[in-house]
Amino acid sequence: MKFQSTRQQQTALSLTVYNDGFALVKETRMIPGNHELEEVQFMDIASRIETDSVLVDGLHVLEQSYDCDLISKEKLLEKYIDEVLTVRNAELGEEMQIRLLSVAGSIIGKRVDTEEIVIDPVGQLILPALPEGLLTKPTLVWKIAPIETDTEARISYLTQGLEWRANYVAEIRDSKLVFSGWIQLSNNSGMDFFDSRLKLASGKVNRFADAYPLNESIRLFAKAEEPDSAFEEHGFADYHAYSMERAITIMREQTKQISFLKVGNAAFRKLYKVETGSKQVKVILEFDNTEANNLGMPLPKGLLKVYEQDQDGEMEFIGENAINHVADEQKLSLVIGDAFDLISKNWEKKRDRRGHFDYVTHVYKIKNQKAENVRIDVSHRIPERIWQMESSTHDYEVKQSNELEFRVRIPSGKTAEVEFTYKVDRTDERLKQSHEK
Repeated sequence: MKFQSTRQQQTALSLTVYNDGFALVKETRMIPGNHELEEVQFMDIASRIETDSVLVDGLHVLEQSYDCDLISKEKLLEKYIDEVLTVRNAELGEEMQIRLLSVAGSIIGKRVDTEEIVIDPVGQLILPALPEGLLTKPTLVWKIAPIETDTEARISYLTQGLEWRANYVAEIRDSKLVFSGWIQLSNNSGMDFFDSRLKLASGKVNRFADAYPLNESIRLFAKAEEPDSAFEEHGFADYHAYSMERAITIMREQTKQISFLKVGNAAFRKLYKVETGSKQVKVILEFDNTEANNLGMPLPKGLLKVYEQDQDGEMEFIGENAINHVADEQKLSLVIGDAFDLISKNWEKKRDRRGHFDYVTHVYKIKNQKAENVRIDVSHRIPERIWQMESSTHDYEVKQSNELEFRVRIPSGKTAEVEFTYKVDRTDERLKQSHEK
């Protein structure tokens, strides 16, 4: 005895969607108890299912097969070889019955009444009931041990074609920032998901075709302004899951945006940065992801678009960039463009050798043609391994062993020059050269 299990027997559905284009589907369905039941045809599944990932709890599955070789005209007619079919010609108002002999290339049959052979008869073929075992959609077929009572079967499997990512929008309004976040969920799995519980997993999971280690994920967030759009985070194994409070429906080939964050009146900083060898001054948007700044929630990586209010009151797009995971109590800083009215030049002014030391002098010259005063961070990388600062026109901070950062404040219409000299110890090089000789 066979039983076709469809969405109608479904009692629960949930999705765990990963960043890398796949998801874990979990279903619960009722299977009627019958000691004669030997086969369950599990239908209404994703067409991009990974069949080696199927887990079944509640049934003793002896054998599993996946049937994706679905119904077509040729396959259907092959099931009726040596059967009697009716050919109905509506234009002539005539019918004849033929015994189907072959469908290889052409339809060949023998008339029941005259035993004449007909090839590709003109008219509509009327077929008996659909043959047993012919499936119309992708199906998992299980040979099972019989069950005596109705059973709740819990099934889970991986499927390709489902993915999510975070998108953010920052609106600069006068001196404050309005910050909102959206989850973009895309379904190309070949299946509709109705009223499904949703979890999102952040991080990279090790898979055979893309073998990278699982990175520790950042929590998503724990609060939002609107209660019907909140997610809740919890940790399990070596990463985190984020559960949506309400069920969602996402149809095949659909992309859906789900609001998860909107805060206003966040303080921000617009900074400018010059890097080694660059002639452009980068525009930096920076703000603190803290509760004191009306934020303080972990943000998953995604794309952030920035808008600013013009003098006519309209919001204009001023740049975008990708952000990595940002934990709460951390600073978010991203480049959104190049400044038009800030002009930068930098060069190596001189290099002197005195004994075992090289003395290197660099200059950064920056002109501020903006209508307001600005702060510019000058980042300089020193290629030499062993060095020591000799003199500098401005204060600096050593960010890494070979990276310096100067903070320069330039009034409107003025030019600033950052000049510094450092010495490089060449003792090791000279010892090496002497040994080679």
